[in-house]
Amino acid sequence: MRRYTREDYEAYRKSIGREGGQEAEEHQERTQSQSLRRAWLADGSSEADIEKAWPALRDEGRRQRVVDADRRTRE
Repeated sequence: MRRYTREDYEAYRKSIGREGGQEAEEHQERTQSQSLRRAWLADGSSEADIEKAWPALRDEGRRQRVVDADRRTRE
């Protein structure tokens, strides 16, 4: 049987971090989508308008998260 090394542990932690980050991003996207949907419906838009605009809005939200993460890293 092979011995469990520090490198094994670090690889495991890195993989867990990626999975957790992906889950957090998916949760944030769902929350953002629901919030946006409620705001648009309250403003008088239709479901069809929301569905048509969502891809561009989602991409803009991702772009903003990357810019914010870069800014935090530089600070």
